[in-house]
Amino acid sequence: MKPFEASKIITDFIVREVKQRKSEGVVIGLSGGVDSSVAAALAVKALGPSRVFGLILPDSKTIPHPRERKDAAGLAKDLKINHKLIEIGSAKNNLIRELPSNKFAQGNLAVRLRMCILYYYASIRKLIVMGTSDRSELELGYFTKYGDGAADILPIAGLYKTEVREMGRYMHIPPNILEKKSSPGLWKGQTAEAEIGLTYEEIDDILRDLKRNKSHLTKFSNEKVQKVIQLVEKNKHKQSLPPVCKI
Repeated sequence: MKPFEASKIITDFIVREVKQRKSEGVVIGLSGGVDSSVAAALAVKALGPSRVFGLILPDSKTIPHPRERKDAAGLAKDLKINHKLIEIGSAKNNLIRELPSNKFAQGNLAVRLRMCILYYYASIRKLIVMGTSDRSELELGYFTKYGDGAADILPIAGLYKTEVREMGRYMHIPPNILEKKSSPGLWKGQTAEAEIGLTYEEIDDILRDLKRNKSHLTKFSNEKVQKVIQLVEKNKHKQSLPPVCKI
């Protein structure tokens, strides 16, 4: 599907969901990455800038470099949306002092703090939370449960990461954002591709072929295919609501 066709479907979806929920608009976390940037641009296209509110929520205690916040603020300015920067590092560290030390748990805590702040603003401004996860992340389970995976709507979740980048070019997202390595931003130097061990081009092709034509998987090493399959299976629990004990 061409980007202009997908953008029409997504913007119609955003308009419909906001209207059905009797909302004033959307709040979105701006990380300075391609997913949140594309989602924000599509929201503005759908609703206009006055109904989109951006939150920039850096953890400078863990990741001191200002590039991400600079890119996020620059995009918000380009889109003409109201936005606010809230540093979460001090709040996170105050909590961590009372908790056992664990790198991964602390990273996930930062993501869940961001989720809490997004829903706080959604509540006081009568907005819905727009998630920024793409299809690659959702199918792999490469997100924090009840963190960046928590949202009221997921407008770009039908696009693989490579398709999000294509959409970004169509939406004229700045090259410094489009060309940036994707990262969950849990700690300094973290990138998604290095952590997973495959490029997103490889990941997206394998995910597609697992659904459409498994015979095409032979162009990849068995190790790479199994790595994707294992991630999908390991993280399936993130895709479903908690089981209810029926009485």
